[in-house]
Amino acid sequence: MGTASDLFFGLSAAFGYGTGDFLARGASHRVGYVRVLFYMEVVSLLVMLPLAVVFERDRWRPTSALEIVPILAAVNVFASLFLYRAIEYGVLSVVSPLISSFPAVTAALAILFLGDRPPLAAAAGIVAALAGIVLISRSGAHPDNPPPKDARVGLISAILSFSGYGVFYFALKYAVLDFEPITAVTLVRTAGIGILILASVAGVARIGGLPGDVWPAIVAMGLLDTLGFIAYSVGIVAGSVAIIGTLSGLFSAVTVGLAAIFLRERLTRIQYAGMAAIFLGVVLMAVR
Repeated sequence: MGTASDLFFGLSAAFGYGTGDFLARGASHRVGYVRVLFYMEVVSLLVMLPLAVVFERDRWRPTSALEIVPILAAVNVFASLFLYRAIEYGVLSVVSPLISSFPAVTAALAILFLGDRPPLAAAAGIVAALAGIVLISRSGAHPDNPPPKDARVGLISAILSFSGYGVFYFALKYAVLDFEPITAVTLVRTAGIGILILASVAGVARIGGLPGDVWPAIVAMGLLDTLGFIAYSVGIVAGSVAIIGTLSGLFSAVTVGLAAIFLRERLTRIQYAGMAAIFLGVVLMAVR
């Protein structure tokens, strides 16, 4: 069964990530996915660094796990760049659910390498939620939806993002155990910003400034992403990586719902069936 804390942290992460990704669509269309990611990470770092100092400074200690921070940051930057690229080029109601299926990788790795053994009801919930994600991602966009920039680029980017996030959120468990959750996220954000700056200096990526009217969306994204990141990191300290990872993948339900309400993106019958399976999974993970 999923504990109340697993459900709380997993669903909080889903809300933060899902709402932030919805806001990312408009910002990415305005200034491009690289600048969106860079400035979102800067805002997130400005929030998390003071929190880490206030709540976890007394528990800071030297550790060999510092060596894995650049690797974690590189994987996170890779997954996040392709996330925002998929959002910019693809149909939001299709690429978001596909990316959200990353818990399939996280849960499998947790079971194989961490000995994570969710009880039967929770395991059934994980299967139902993942099945719902598959149903949503395998269905095409509704024919009445506005055409994307490039559906193929969006789909390939979503697959790459899904793979990267699956590995990242599994590996994050090790950093959280050594650093404390908020500190671990702060270190990953710091290293990630450094990677993007180096890429810009090398001419691989262009950052540049932001128009003033884009900043509100970027700040909101940074705050929401911080909520999701911290909720996930705090939750897996003592909770189930498989359950929290799967619940965090429900961010696609938030993103798709907001896209349907505000962007008038319509869902197909298969996507509705997938949403129903996802919510059934949440109920099963809540059963005691």
